[in-house]
Amino acid sequence: MSDINIKGTLKTPTILFKKSTNYLLIEGRSTLENPNKFYKPLISNLKDSMKSVSGTMEIDFKLEYFNTTSSLAILDVLKHLLSLNTAKNKVVINWYYDEEDEDILEIGKDYSTIVNFPFNLVSN
Repeated sequence: MSDINIKGTLKTPTILFKKSTNYLLIEGRSTLENPNKFYKPLISNLKDSMKSVSGTMEIDFKLEYFNTTSSLAILDVLKHLLSLNTAKNKVVINWYYDEEDEDILEIGKDYSTIVNFPFNLVSN
């Protein structure tokens, strides 16, 4: 598998992975009752797609809302993505938030602390 393009819905985020540019976008809402059904296959597909990635991998999280069950799955996705951060490959995480939405900003800070990896916190 190479590129991934999953169109977002009212309950699932848009997922866009461009292998040619080492770019991943996760954007929108995640309000799934059972998020593992969505995120586990995504993690597997990303692992397959990223096997030959080299250089800098840029990941943009542009989540406007997600529920508690989705938050654990998103954290799992983050952990898998950060496993790509090696001497050969650099991972850059950009966490976007609306300047009026302190909750999303605080969650980005919390995730950064939990996974022990610096995020670029970007106001939009």
